[in-house]
Amino acid sequence: MRVKIRLFPREINGLTVIPLDFRRYFISLTKTLLQGSPCYQRFTEDAPGYSPYVFHVAFGEVVEADSIEQTMIVRPPISYIFSTGLPDLFTPVINTAINHKGAEMVLGLVLEEVELLPLRRLTKSHVHFHFPGHVVFRTRDGYPDGNDLTALEEAINYHGMKKAEFLAQHYGLESIPRERIRLLQGSDPKKGVCYHYGGTLTTVRGDIFLEGFPLTLQFLYDYGLGVRTGQGFGYVEVVQEW
Repeated sequence: MRVKIRLFPREINGLTVIPLDFRRYFISLTKTLLQGSPCYQRFTEDAPGYSPYVFHVAFGEVVEADSIEQTMIVRPPISYIFSTGLPDLFTPVINTAINHKGAEMVLGLVLEEVELLPLRRLTKSHVHFHFPGHVVFRTRDGYPDGNDLTALEEAINYHGMKKAEFLAQHYGLESIPRERIRLLQGSDPKKGVCYHYGGTLTTVRGDIFLEGFPLTLQFLYDYGLGVRTGQGFGYVEVVQEW
């Protein structure tokens, strides 16, 4: 289940300035949208565990980026996409977003449009995922950059299974098949680097091809890949399934 929220600067002049380290501000927006939901208490916990959702922020166009000033000039709209497989989380987000239409939400941006995206159900055992943003994986050796496909497959499986167990325990998620996901040839992940909380993170970008049970692939689609999905990483789009 996904919803797209479009935000615009109050003064429409065609462009707006956004920090390169923008995700922290949209974490605050997520917190506002989840008020009254079963997972709101996670924002008060020091170690909240795996996130039961993933979000992604997209810009109409990035016109210019300034690494010295740590800002970028973007052309609206700024789109915030929220994804989850839990109706009890999704409904409060929709209702809160609708109730805040016309209000300034984050970085001087006004919530103008709320669009419920078509429900996507994966039914095939193969899927081509595209990463429109950054995905963060973590292994015992640090943050892989996508060059080692074996390590990447291991990270996908480890965190996918651990997240499913966590969401089942804390949010009542029904169990999903535990068979491993296979990372297929043709996958072309690339190293990315992005600013986050005053530092930088090694990330993965690009496209991957996965094979697995449709319910497991659906789980990755709904809740995101890797870690830090509650911080704006890990969102995927389906290019094709077969």
